[in-house]
Amino acid sequence: MKRNTLKIILASTLLSSASYADISNITPASTASLSQIASSLSHSASNVDNNINVETTTSNIINTADLKKDIKEDAEKFDLQVDADATEILQAFSSSEGSGEITEGIKGLKENINTDKFGDDHVATLDQDTIEYDTGWMTLTKATSYDSKTYSSSNDVFDSSATQQARGRVYVNFKLQEISADVYAKITRTGGTEKLYSYNSGTATFDSVPIVAKTVKRFKLTEGNTDHDNFDGAQDTMLASNTTLQASEFSTTQELIDIYNHDTSDSDAESGIFTYGKFTTATSSSAGLGSMAFEAGHAPDGANEATFAGTVERLEAEAVLVGKAMQ
Repeated sequence: MKRNTLKIILASTLLSSASYADISNITPASTASLSQIASSLSHSASNVDNNINVETTTSNIINTADLKKDIKEDAEKFDLQVDADATEILQAFSSSEGSGEITEGIKGLKENINTDKFGDDHVATLDQDTIEYDTGWMTLTKATSYDSKTYSSSNDVFDSSATQQARGRVYVNFKLQEISADVYAKITRTGGTEKLYSYNSGTATFDSVPIVAKTVKRFKLTEGNTDHDNFDGAQDTMLASNTTLQASEFSTTQELIDIYNHDTSDSDAESGIFTYGKFTTATSSSAGLGSMAFEAGHAPDGANEATFAGTVERLEAEAVLVGKAMQ
C-alpha cells in the first residue's frame, strides 16, 4: 500500500453519491470463541450483472470441508487466483474452535492487495456490485500483551474513564477487483477531551482470494488531523520488541519517540497515536474478520528507546463484519 492509502479500513466524501442497504452493526468479538464467531457469519448480497450472480448466503468458514471449495469457486467466478497461504491459515484458524480470538487468529495473514495501480485521488466505484462490511462502533479495550510483546498497564495515554471507540467500513467490489475502506475513531487522551478522527484508506486492487488488507495511520493532537505513521511497511504494532521500536526510513528513533510521546515534560512531544487495521474475507459470500489497534507512549524528556518502549499503551478491538450489497 501507499503510505497514506489502503494497506486498509473512512471519509464520508466517498459515500455522498451512493445509497445503501441497511447495515447490521456487529457486536465486537473481542472475547468471542470461534464457535461464537461461526454463528455470526452471515452475509447477503444481491446483484446480477454481466452474468455474475452474487446473490448468496455465506458458507460457514468454520466448515473446513467447504472453505477451500468456496474459495476456488469464487476465484473461478471472478477470474482471481487462490492465495494458498491465506487459505491454509484461515482453515487452521476456523477449524481450531475456541483456540483464540480474531486478532490473534488472523495475525499471520500476509497482505495481498496492490496499492500501486491507482493514484491518491482515485475514487472507488461504490455501486450495486460493491459489498460493504461494517464493524459498527466498537469499544476499544486495553491490551497488555500481543505477539510476544508487553504493553504498559498504565493509563497515561488513554483516559481509562472514557469510552474509546473505533469503526471500520470496508468496501469490496469483486467484479472490478477494488477494495477501499473508511476508518473512524473517538479517542480521549488522559487529561483531554474526546476527539474524532477519520480517514479513507484509498483504493487498492486485488487479484486473489482470500483478500487480506491492512492500513496504518497516525492521529495527531489536533482533532481530525492524520498523517503517515512513519514506520516502514504496515506494522501491526509500534514495538519491534519490548525494548525497541519498529524500523523507519523516514524518522530517527528519537523523532519517533517525540512523535508518539504524550509526556508534556518533553517540549518536543507531539502526542501522536499510532493506528492499525486489518481485514480479511475468504469469498464474496463470506463475512469479514477485522481487527484494529491504537498505541502511544508516555516517557519523560530524555528517555531512551527502551524506556519509551516500556511505556507504550495499546487499545484493541475486533469484530465479525457482516457484508451487505450497496444499492
